[in-house]
Amino acid sequence: MDQRTDPMPPGKRIKLYRQRAGLTQEVAAQLKGVTVSAWRKWESGERAVTSLGDWIEIARILRVRDLYKLTGMPVGALPDDPAEHESVRPIRAALYAYRPIVDRPPSVDELRAGVDLAWATWTQSRQRYTHTAPMLPGLIHGTRAAVASLEGNERRDALRITADLHLLVRAWAKRVGASELAILAADRGLTAACDADDPTYRAASAWNQAQVLSNRGHAEESVETCREAVADLEQSGDDDPVLLSVLGGLHLLLGIQYARLRDERRTLAVLDRADELARRTGETQHHWLFFGPTNAAIHRAAATLELSKPGEAVRVGERIDVDRSSSIERRHAHLVHLARAYAVRREDVAATTMLLRADRVAPEDSRLNVLMRSTVRELLTRETPTTRQDLRVIAERVGVV
Repeated sequence: MDQRTDPMPPGKRIKLYRQRAGLTQEVAAQLKGVTVSAWRKWESGERAVTSLGDWIEIARILRVRDLYKLTGMPVGALPDDPAEHESVRPIRAALYAYRPIVDRPPSVDELRAGVDLAWATWTQSRQRYTHTAPMLPGLIHGTRAAVASLEGNERRDALRITADLHLLVRAWAKRVGASELAILAADRGLTAACDADDPTYRAASAWNQAQVLSNRGHAEESVETCREAVADLEQSGDDDPVLLSVLGGLHLLLGIQYARLRDERRTLAVLDRADELARRTGETQHHWLFFGPTNAAIHRAAATLELSKPGEAVRVGERIDVDRSSSIERRHAHLVHLARAYAVRREDVAATTMLLRADRVAPEDSRLNVLMRSTVRELLTRETPTTRQDLRVIAERVGVV
């Protein structure tokens, strides 16, 4: 394995060349189209640059012609975008199909059973990509055919199911890196929820839309979408458990966005509100949004890490019994974030242990998780005899070497 010890890490190189170019962090971030917080984390080493495309754009902004000078790594060792996942093509074809391809329009009960099975597989199977993706094209065609053929309350039910399905398609698309399909799925889900005229479905679909905005780096727009959905739900004044659960999920997403915008006061305020809602709801899953005390704690640890407080993130994260979450995705994400916090503190043995735990929870997620891959790359640059064996095992599993 060709790993070298770099006396000047990539973050310090970014800072050096930015200063040589006479740019402030604010100007550089604006030119890159990211928040100042994100740029600062690149320079501090708290967050790694995770794609070759980003490195190329940063080099252009800083007027550096040789990527090796900027990164300290040969181009072959730089982060790169994985090839398109094999499941993308049939799902893209289903989403863009001119008309649904079905023998007959399915009934509402058939649709509900199919979408529930797909969701259960996605949230509970260790091989969730392999097992879930083949279900999605048929369900996409089926929901379109059902909505077109039904009327009245049955059509509204089919629209609700359509919103649930596109929540799943968006989550799947995000994980496999199919960003254009994630955007399309979120938009279609929100359209279906609005046509169904159901406030909780509309709010859940708005959460889905805000996730897309967040993933694209548009934290301000994500905040605005969440706040509008929160206002819509709170206007009803209803204590319905489903409504409270969706409301809690929106507050958790808001907390992450405020943290990315470096607004600690608002971050803590919305997370405190989420804790209050979680005490009222307990552990719940409505509209396939997981909410309750466990997920609230997971998001608090993640938001604390976003606020550049890795020590606090470790303190909060270590107290979470992550096995109480029924979502494999949530368990995996928490362990990766905890690994990241340890890595920032240079507690590499603990970081490696968390990465191995995450891989045992969801091995397919590990190979697709950008944060996990970038953390592994960083740990490899300073591996020791204590971490070497386990670290190289996980590096091979996630495709870093």
